[in-house]
Amino acid sequence: MPNFIFRLCFLRAALALVFLSGLPQSAFAVPGVNCGAADRLTVSLRLAQVLFPELKGKEFSVTLSSGSGDFVSGPIDTSDFSIRFDKPIWRPTVNGKPQPDTEQSPATLGGGVDLPFDLYFDFIRANVNARELVCHPLKFTSEVGHQQMEKVRREIDPHPEWSDEEELRVARKLGLRFGPEEKSAVLKKLPLNQLVKLYGPLRIHSASFSMNGGIKCTGCSFVYPRWDITLSGIGTPRWLLIVIEPFFGRVTSMSD
Repeated sequence: MPNFIFRLCFLRAALALVFLSGLPQSAFAVPGVNCGAADRLTVSLRLAQVLFPELKGKEFSVTLSSGSGDFVSGPIDTSDFSIRFDKPIWRPTVNGKPQPDTEQSPATLGGGVDLPFDLYFDFIRANVNARELVCHPLKFTSEVGHQQMEKVRREIDPHPEWSDEEELRVARKLGLRFGPEEKSAVLKKLPLNQLVKLYGPLRIHSASFSMNGGIKCTGCSFVYPRWDITLSGIGTPRWLLIVIEPFFGRVTSMSD
């Protein structure tokens, strides 16, 4: 019986993956509270494509992992899981001809999306007496812009004596594009209309830029340039906290 249940869950997940590209936009949000494993997987993949359109129409190898830890093979629970997109195992034909074995897939899709590319989704509502799952991610993280962030940290972390202005000047030389003067450009990058379909009516409450969160220390990593954006619900008591990296203007985390 356990094997049968596992095969059934795997089949549902596979169907969600196969039919994802053909789903209408209305399928992005799962109405009500009666959503299951395949529904949460579908919502996660739809959100991934909204935030990272370069994932559409391309072949990848896709790995799922429980929680946010190491990727291991085996059954997972789609209440709290990670998705890894990597180079494809199977290479499609080009102009009707198979690609040669020497053809290498790019290790980057551009826009800060480097392969392997990991996304994390958490549908478990906290602070309740019993386990409760919702139909939209309460937490989300991505690794977009990771390489650029590491370059900035290696350059600035050894200099806690630098001012925020000096840090920003160095970070701009290393590719930071969306600093405190580019607020309007950052907000235009936010896919607000698509997030509304998942989280309900929202408005922008606040947006602020920081190089280090106001904390500096010697011998530690304190540099974390980012935009912190808060969305508030319209007619509902909801607060959606979003972090956008300042190199490409992409979402690195969301929490509801």
